[in-house]
This record gives sequence, C-alpha cells and structure tokens, in this order.
Amino acid sequence: MANIIKCRGFVLNTIPFKESSLIASVLTNKSGKVKLLAKGIRRPKSKMCGAMEPFSFDEIIFYKREFKDIYTLSDAVVIDSFPEIRGDPFRVSGAMVLCEFYDKTLPMEESNTQVFSEFFRFLSSMRKADSHTVRALVISYLIRAFPYSGVMPHLDDCVQCHGPVGGGNGKIDFSISAGGTVCRKHHDDSVLLLDRQTVEALKSMLQRRHFQLSNSTLAEMEGFVADYIYVHMNNIRLHSLKHFK
Repeated sequence: MANIIKCRGFVLNTIPFKESSLIASVLTNKSGKVKLLAKGIRRPKSKMCGAMEPFSFDEIIFYKREFKDIYTLSDAVVIDSFPEIRGDPFRVSGAMVLCEFYDKTLPMEESNTQVFSEFFRFLSSMRKADSHTVRALVISYLIRAFPYSGVMPHLDDCVQCHGPVGGGNGKIDFSISAGGTVCRKHHDDSVLLLDRQTVEALKSMLQRRHFQLSNSTLAEMEGFVADYIYVHMNNIRLHSLKHFK
C-alpha cells in the first residue's frame, strides 16, 4: 500500500525518462533526498510544467511504496523559482555546483533538516549577492557542506602525528590523501602547498565565520576543493564546478 507524502523540496537534478517524463532528484524537508518519477511533465499542457527545474523550491505530493527506489510524483507547485538567480547565467552555474554536490553525496532518504536549511540559506544568499561575491559564496557554501558528506579536512595540526605544521615561508603542507595538514616528517606525494591565509579561510568557512577572500586565496581554494572531493568522496567529479568560470 502506498503512503501519500506531502512535503517541500528543492529539485537537485532531473533526467529525461521516455518521451514525456522525468526522473527528479529532490531534497525534501521530511524524507531527505528522494527520486521521483514525474509522468508526462514534459508535455506542454502538464499542470506541473516548470515545477521540476533545478533548484526550484516546490510543494510536492508523492506516493511512497515499499520496495521501490523511485516514487511517483502526484503533484508539484512552485513556491519559489529564484528568478534573481535564473536570470543570471553565472548565478545559475553557481547554484548548480551545490545541486550537483548534494545530489552526488547525500544518502537516499535520510532526513536532515540542517542540510535542507543550509541549501535554502545558500539560494537566499545567492539571489541577493553582489555579482563579484558570487564565486566566493559558492565555494564557501560548498566547503560548509563537507561535514554533511561525512568528511572534514583536518586543519589544526599534523593529521598524522598532531605536531606543528607550517614553516617560515608562509606555506602549509596539506596532504590530499591523508585529508589534512601535515608536518615535514609526514610529507607525501599528494601534498599541496597552501598559503596560510587559505588554511585560515577554510577553518572560518567550516566554523561558519565570515572571512574576506582575496582572488589568490579563492583560486587556491578552488583547486583544493576539486582534489579533496575526488579523493575523499568516492571519486566524485563536480562537472558543474569545472564550468563555473
């Protein structure tokens, strides 16, 4: 017997299914991430047309059946389409980075109100942000999302021996494979040389403290983020991050 679920959700991703339908990945406030089959939604006269656009915030109803991985969408009404973001291709690209990250890293059907609220805060900030701060905003929220995937970079001391890190050159060794900063004794082939300012910025973002990013810090952080996600999150590549230029 099917359970009828009414909730709110953000559309993370969609893929075409047959001629007129879609399979959507939706982050909901009650059931976590779910997969929904939206039958006939691609028809011009569909009453749900437009509701399954990426990062659209919807009121949805779906039928949840046991032993099913994909549930049937019954109704969807747009609460907020974030037109301020949709009208700017650069902001759209930035929003897609977080959509892809959550779609690829969140487990199915594990409710997490913190993730839901964090994604809402991200989109709300994106719609109001000055154009020159959009890139920093996206990277900041991406790093803040790391703990929700179950991994966090170790930044306080050497991840191997807990000894002091950093030398007089203002650079700190970060081992991608070990997942944290390292001393010279535990240097390995995956080490990146990060500016001390970059490491402090990473700490601030993970602790949700404001930090002003210079262009050089932001550029260094982008390279770090791509490598860290790939190594520690099941070889994930964020294609949207590569196109976010």
